[in-house]
Amino acid sequence: MPRFRTFVDIVNMLATGYLPIGPLEYGPYSTIYSFNQVEGTRLRFGLRTSNDWSRRTELEGYTAYGLLDHELKGMIGGQTFITKKPRQLTGLYVRHEIEQLGQSQSAFRSDNVLSSAFRRNPANKLTLVDEVRYFYELEPFTGLNNQLTIRCRNLQPRGDLVYLRPSFADGFSTVEVPDITSLEVSLNTRFAWGEKYISGEFRRFNLGTFKPVLEVYGAVGIPTLLGSDYEYYKLIGRVDQRVQMGALGYLRYRVEAGRIWGTLPYPLLILHSGNETFYYYDDAFNTMNFFEFISDRYASIRVDHHFDGLFFNRVPLLRKLKLREVIGAKAVIGDLDPKHSEEVLFLPGMYRLYDGPFVEASAGIENILNVLRIDGVWRLTYQDHPNISLFALRLKFRFDF
Repeated sequence: MPRFRTFVDIVNMLATGYLPIGPLEYGPYSTIYSFNQVEGTRLRFGLRTSNDWSRRTELEGYTAYGLLDHELKGMIGGQTFITKKPRQLTGLYVRHEIEQLGQSQSAFRSDNVLSSAFRRNPANKLTLVDEVRYFYELEPFTGLNNQLTIRCRNLQPRGDLVYLRPSFADGFSTVEVPDITSLEVSLNTRFAWGEKYISGEFRRFNLGTFKPVLEVYGAVGIPTLLGSDYEYYKLIGRVDQRVQMGALGYLRYRVEAGRIWGTLPYPLLILHSGNETFYYYDDAFNTMNFFEFISDRYASIRVDHHFDGLFFNRVPLLRKLKLREVIGAKAVIGDLDPKHSEEVLFLPGMYRLYDGPFVEASAGIENILNVLRIDGVWRLTYQDHPNISLFALRLKFRFDF
């Protein structure tokens, strides 16, 4: 029925961000317009092939233009299945794009209109990235996923970022570094026994598992080849789990640790994920600024407890509203070898974790109208840094029926 098909297409567009029309899908609609202090008003047009074109190969690309910097950006690439059982997928992408380094993986893209609208600080520490990325993904059975990635990146500072190398030829002075190039080969292995998905042809929505999820990421920086400047080694491991606690609701935790060996400029070090928007991100420190803390070795923990209405259900009015309580805490401890400043000097406002862990705590209400969550977040350490908030309110959209 045409009317039903139209309804399905609208729901699909709201869920994926793309509007399918025949062999092509247009979008994401949330990135058509955005703005920042480097590009000014930014306009973008993107498309990808739909399942009507192929269920084994997907091609996609976009082009974007900033009305302030008058620079054209874009991406082109694609992925294809080698086999679907077992899952073997490979892809190649080339892009020339503005990026916010130090942003969490779950954050809205920097060109998302919501990222522009919810921003609390000017987006003036951006990086122009030229990247070629190839990946090969193998999942021999559901729950064990391996992804090999080869990535060459050239980073150029934009806005308030600058790369300055110290020089001691005539006393102390600085020399501007126009760009940084790295070539990295990495392997990410993730083991999640009993994990379930809602799957499309190429992308999957994770329904989770109650067992611990183990993940190990290892990377090697290869110097000289393709203009790469640095040799380094990186290892990161993490464990996260959702633990059911009966009438008390459920608890989620993540423990993570990482280390980098080598001498690197600050854009290639571990930039602890900050958040300069009014949106709440689970895997970021929501009272930390971008580039505020940098490490070459660290350990972190994140814990949040969802009470599922344990207290609110005892109040008749709140019980009808189906509101739910959530509390949480996050901490990270680490260090930074001074040798890294020999490559590129740190800018004012960049720190190592010099005085113990960074800690923040939160308390919030979720399931507001089934789609909203509001958290109050307290910054408990490093309270003397400039341009910070000791307390903040953060909003999150979460469909939780």
